[in-house]
Amino acid sequence: MLLKFSKSDILNSALVYPETGALGYTILTRSHFIHDSDKDSDTESEDENGETRRTTIYNKLGEVIAEIGWKGKQPIEIVISKEKIIGAKGMFGCSSAILSRNVLGIPTRFDTEYFWMAAPDALTLLDYDSNQTKGSFHTNSMRVGERFIAAPIPSLGHDYLEFETHPLASTEELLVSFILMEVLRRSRFNLHIDSSDRSKLWRSTPLANWGRRLRRRSI
Repeated sequence: MLLKFSKSDILNSALVYPETGALGYTILTRSHFIHDSDKDSDTESEDENGETRRTTIYNKLGEVIAEIGWKGKQPIEIVISKEKIIGAKGMFGCSSAILSRNVLGIPTRFDTEYFWMAAPDALTLLDYDSNQTKGSFHTNSMRVGERFIAAPIPSLGHDYLEFETHPLASTEELLVSFILMEVLRRSRFNLHIDSSDRSKLWRSTPLANWGRRLRRRSI
């Protein structure tokens, strides 16, 4: 499956099928601040307040198919269809992770051999057993035939999410886990979402080539 983001903000964007331009999904995020009544709201900054956000994913009919509740950058509640999950740990496997200096690999919950591989310049979904890439986030890219190339200047390209379906995971689950991993990736590697830096920051690299060389460590 291939989906194109209509905006660079992955938390507020339509996802369309690039072949037809038809709407596939819509992601919307709304935020508000919860003030502690014991504090002086005139002197309290937004950072000191409890910022909560809610990301909602809609299908093409406008029906809610998934939601993520945030406290700052931390997901505190996830709903996929009728399943309610508390925190991000319930969305991923908990037995092992793949770690190196510049790569973080988090196992999926639906397949013990599937890992989301996050690096400063890439996010991919890797089948660790076969060492095959099953999903990729192509940022600021241009599609040329069946492949993607980095756009020569910022904002000229689009962001694309490409992944193969899995019999044990719904599209909603793949979208939610992607969002969680991309937010984690940007936070872990201190990436800024400044459009002027996008051509330098978002260079996709074949993380599948690294999979066999990385070590697993219990978490």
